[in-house]
Amino acid sequence: MKIRIIQWNISVNCTAHKIAGYIAQSISGQTIVNLQEVSEKAYHEISSILMTSDKAYSIDLRRPGRYEGRNRTMGVATFVFGGKIAHYDLIYRSVFPERTLFSTIQFEKRKISVLNFHSLTGVDYKKAKSSNFASIADFIAEKGDTLDFFACDANEPKTDALDDNEVEFADNRDKGFNASLIFGVNKVHTLRDAYKIHIQKSKLPIQTNPLATSHVNGGSHKRYDFIYCSKE
Repeated sequence: MKIRIIQWNISVNCTAHKIAGYIAQSISGQTIVNLQEVSEKAYHEISSILMTSDKAYSIDLRRPGRYEGRNRTMGVATFVFGGKIAHYDLIYRSVFPERTLFSTIQFEKRKISVLNFHSLTGVDYKKAKSSNFASIADFIAEKGDTLDFFACDANEPKTDALDDNEVEFADNRDKGFNASLIFGVNKVHTLRDAYKIHIQKSKLPIQTNPLATSHVNGGSHKRYDFIYCSKE
């Protein structure tokens, strides 16, 4: 069974119809698309363009309060092609639950579980960022082998490397330890970094720090977007 997984932080200020058009060109067979920084307006516009078989949006489960501000209007969305979402929910223990979305998706031959999440930024949240990683790590550990994929914008690492022992994370008052529970040498799960698998299998030349660029901030190139997959 082949499933395509797409991961993208589309930016809350995106032009939604252009995002939808690009996604539409990338769909191939059974596909799961995980998006972050999705405003309600963008979600409805993208939904109206894409011919999905099912979809879920975190803001539908946790509406922003009247005084909570713009930060609580940025949700995450999962779009499914060729399957049906049997169940979806948030990680309520996390700092911003609406930036998480756990879905169980029924395809023709098997059921797939996927976690979609968006990390906080260290610049704005510091200790809250590391605390959020701990909450998400707890959730992933509890799911164990029943979790097939997670896709995210991690706002990490500080230093990227093929060897997990060489990956470094920002010190959000925890010396980067909580991020390492998900992405580093202290991982609490057995899922594997899909891009690292791709590098190793295809024998591509190894670019160093970052292994690839998914985010540029002030001229600094980072690989912040990840897809982790089970061994199956």
